[in-house]
Amino acid sequence: MPFVMAVLSSMLYGVADFLGGMGSRRAPAVTVTAWFQVTGLVFLVLYACFAPGVTRASDLAWAAVSGASGGMGVLLLYRALAGGTVSTAAPLISMIALTVPVVVGLAMGERPGVLPLSGIALGVVAVVLISAHGAPGEGAAPATASRAAALVPAVASGVLIGLFLVCLGRVQRGASGWPLVAGRASASVCLFAMLFASRSAFKLAPAARPPMIGAAVTDVSANVLYLLAVQLAPLSLVAMLVSLAPATTVLLAQVVLRERLGPAQRVGVVVALAAVVLLAQG
Repeated sequence: MPFVMAVLSSMLYGVADFLGGMGSRRAPAVTVTAWFQVTGLVFLVLYACFAPGVTRASDLAWAAVSGASGGMGVLLLYRALAGGTVSTAAPLISMIALTVPVVVGLAMGERPGVLPLSGIALGVVAVVLISAHGAPGEGAAPATASRAAALVPAVASGVLIGLFLVCLGRVQRGASGWPLVAGRASASVCLFAMLFASRSAFKLAPAARPPMIGAAVTDVSANVLYLLAVQLAPLSLVAMLVSLAPATTVLLAQVVLRERLGPAQRVGVVVALAAVVLLAQG
């Protein structure tokens, strides 16, 4: 049962990313992300009211920091998915996000093992392949300068989501659901502050509401399933299954958006997904 929950969690994470990216094609990404965060917050509060565990001040503080970083990471994630090729951006962001905790662990004297380090090496290869020129025709990768510019929000998103994972990892075992609420609330405050500062449309366009709500519901559901799974099975196995979330995003992009990739980019996506699985072991 925990592994079934982990697989479902992985699929829901992938669907959430895809829907958030699609919503950001119909409205400003900052508006979509802000409403995504606050919508998810409502569901997390309901979950926290019934979830067992201990609520510590230190856990709430670390979760709030992680939420601010994660909120900005999701904003850049949606921008990358809205403005680039979903099939390449999704695994690239996930790979970079999982690289950050491994690098931070190395800097702090930890020894993550051969598999995560192999994942970093594969990740370098994946970036080179994904940056390669795509096949000609509709949906092909843009010119070199445009491809490089499209990689910037993806890389920045991966780093920020990686910092989110590092900070969230400081939450102690046995914590209640309220640290998740604190993280989501922090992200909501940051995103709405950016929304007002950027003077983007506060009201979400009607066309962007269904994918935004769908992204929020699937993301929170994935969070809950992940938390339940890691309480019943080894973290390494659950993390490996959940780390396959970009595969669902890539599949949806191929089926729904009819994205076409060049041969090198197709290999790059597969290599990136393999790197994600290896990095998850760290």
